[in-house]
Formats: sequence, structure tokens, C-alpha cells
Amino acid sequence: MSLRFAICLATLALAGCGTRSFVTPTRDGAFLVSGSSANLGSGAEEKARLVEDADEYCQRHDGKSAVVVASSENDAKPGTLAAPGKLARAVVEFRCQ
Repeated sequence: MSLRFAICLATLALAGCGTRSFVTPTRDGAFLVSGSSANLGSGAEEKARLVEDADEYCQRHDGKSAVVVASSENDAKPGTLAAPGKLARAVVEFRCQ
């Protein structure tokens, strides 16, 4: 397999990569959601999408809005075929109020 073909194949494989966890109860009525994406280079962008997901969850289940209790994010890091990069990641803990 040529290097050019391998790079194209890896690019196509990563183009659709992205995960979202289910909303999970944590402690004292708080919830946690996490996600990662190869399409976004910024952990802040991934966090913003998760906050929207949290707000939709609260609207659907309680008719309330999400209030972020804690969050963390990491930006994507480019890689090579020999050393894969890292996805943009974020974790959001929230309450419905």
C-alpha cells in the first residue's frame, strides 16, 4: 500500500470520528457528559456542544436549564501515521435548574 493511499484512508477514517457519552448521574443530583471529536480542533468547541447537549437534556426531562458545575477540555493534537494524534475532548458536569 502506498503512503499516499494510507494517508487518504486514515484521513477518511478520522473524518467521521466523534463520540458522545450518555448523560450519567454523578453525585448530589449532578450529571456528567463527555465527548471527543476529530472534526473539531478545539476542546472549547467540543465543550460548547456538550453544554448544548446538557441543556437539551434538562429541557427534555425537567423543563429546566443546565447549569455547568465543572468542566475540562483538551484541544486536538495532530499526528502522523506512526504516532496518531489526539482528539479534541471535553467533559461537562451539570445540574438541571
